[in-house]
Amino acid sequence: MSKKGDGDDAELSHYRSVFDAIERRVVPEVEFGRATPLLIAAIATATLGFVLPLTGSAHGYDVLLRTASAEAESAGALPTLFMAFSVTFTVAVAVAARAVRRFRWAGLALAGNGLTTVLAVLAIWSRQSLTPDAGFAGPAIGLYLGAAAALVSTALWARAVFTHPHGHLGGA
Repeated sequence: MSKKGDGDDAELSHYRSVFDAIERRVVPEVEFGRATPLLIAAIATATLGFVLPLTGSAHGYDVLLRTASAEAESAGALPTLFMAFSVTFTVAVAVAARAVRRFRWAGLALAGNGLTTVLAVLAIWSRQSLTPDAGFAGPAIGLYLGAAAALVSTALWARAVFTHPHGHLGGA
């Protein structure tokens, strides 16, 4: 039985590029094909939702950062959670998943965008269910655009993950 030494690491590092090339061929990649512009549009729309009014005079970034404008509009937990999930999944994870094109990332983007869509619907509902005499504004264009972007992104990730012939979530 031989002991592992420093020479083994040097030997293996020589083959690292070969191992990486084999891994790229073996681990299937997520491909969007003609749906790529739709995904880019969904990411851009979600990003646009951050600078547009989410409710009343409170913009998406105001709600996310809980500024005085968001407090004045009484933007509660649901719009804040929606914005946090939208930044995380509809933008950041979607961009990362598109860049690495691995099924594990695509599955994370799918699950996160699905949850973001649910939070968006609940955030819209919570703003619409305020009593008229409360004096707070309902949902604004940023909330609707963010919800639409999350829904479209969820559908695109679901299609990419579940229609690939080698689709699985165990990839790197």
